[in-house]
Amino acid sequence: MAGYKVVISGYYGFRNAGDEAMLYAILRSLRQYFPDAETTVISGKPEETARRFHTRAIPRFGGWAIFKSILQCDLLISGGGSLLQDVTSSRSLLYYLSIILAGVVCRKKVFLYGQGIGPLRRKWVCSLLRRILSHVDAITVRDEKSHRLLNTLRIQAPIYTTADSVLSLPQVSLEAGRDILKQAGIPGGRPIIGISVRNWLDADRWTERFGRYLEKLKEEKVTVLFIPMQWPEDNRMAEKICQRGPECFHFLEGTFSAPELMSIIGNLDLLVGMRLHALIFAALMHIPMIGISYDPKIDNFLREINQKSIFPISAFDEEKLYNRTKELLSEDRDSHCWKSVEALREKAEETVRILQRVVKK
Repeated sequence: MAGYKVVISGYYGFRNAGDEAMLYAILRSLRQYFPDAETTVISGKPEETARRFHTRAIPRFGGWAIFKSILQCDLLISGGGSLLQDVTSSRSLLYYLSIILAGVVCRKKVFLYGQGIGPLRRKWVCSLLRRILSHVDAITVRDEKSHRLLNTLRIQAPIYTTADSVLSLPQVSLEAGRDILKQAGIPGGRPIIGISVRNWLDADRWTERFGRYLEKLKEEKVTVLFIPMQWPEDNRMAEKICQRGPECFHFLEGTFSAPELMSIIGNLDLLVGMRLHALIFAALMHIPMIGISYDPKIDNFLREINQKSIFPISAFDEEKLYNRTKELLSEDRDSHCWKSVEALREKAEETVRILQRVVKK
C-alpha cells in the first residue's frame, strides 16, 4: 500500500467534536489497516486539521486543490455524519455530492464511510442521489433506517449497515478527564451530571423548561457540568438555559479531542445529552445516559443500544427528566448492560474491513 493515496471528505475543521471524532476514528482505522497510505483531508481549517491529526489537509473551498487531489488519489472516502440530508440545507448536500461525483467521474474508488442518510424532503434531491450514488463502489451506513432509505431510492451500489465510525474507538483512561475537571475547578465528592446541549428550533420555548429542570436539580446534592461539543456555540446555549442562576453550575470551555471528551464523560455519573456523539461517548465509556431527541439520528442510535429518547425537544418535560435523573442516579452502575454497545463496536470495525475488500478489487 506504499504510495496509496486517500482523500477524505466531510464536515471537518469546524471544531464540532462529533465530526472531529469521526475523522479521528476513520484515520485511526486507516492507519491500522493501511499503514502506508497517504491521507488528505478536505477541511474548513486545513492548517489546524493537519496539526491535530498529522495528515495532509486542503481547504474546503479550494476547488482546484480538491479536484487535483481527487485526480491524483486512489480512493475517495465520504466520511461519516449526516452529510447527505436536505433538512438544514440542500447546498451542503450538493457540495458533498459534487465531491463524490468528481471521484466517480475521475474513475476513482469511492466509499461512503458509516454515513447517516436523510432526512430527504425534495424529489429532485432523491433523484440526484440515486443517479450519483449508484456509481460508487460501496456504501456503509450507520443505521438500518438509512439502509432502508437507500433501498427506497433504488441505489444500485452495494450497501452495508455497520455503525457510526466513532463506535470503533476503544475505551480510554479516566486520568486525563480527571485532570481536566480538576483544572476547571469542578468540585469532587458529589455525583456529576454532564449536560450536552445545542441550539435548535424554538429555543426560547424549551430552554425555559430546561432551566426549570436545572432549578430542580439544586435540591439534589449533585454537580452539574455543561460539556461543549461545539465551542463556543454550545456554551452560549448553556448560558441561555441557566440564565436564572449560572453561578450554581459549571462550564467547560474550549475544544477537546475525542479521547479527552471520552475521558471527561467517563468521569461522570450521568450524561443528559442532545448531541449524538456525547451520547456515543457515554455509551463507549459505559456511563448511564438520558437522550433528548432533536433529530432522527438520536432516536436511531438509542434504538441500537436498546434505549429510547426521553422525549423530543419540542415536548420538553422537566418533571419527567428530573424523575428519570433521580432514578438513574439511585441505580447501581453495575446493573447496566452494555452488550449492545460492544456489538455496535464490532459493527463499526466491520466498516474498514469492507473497505479493505473494496480496495483489493
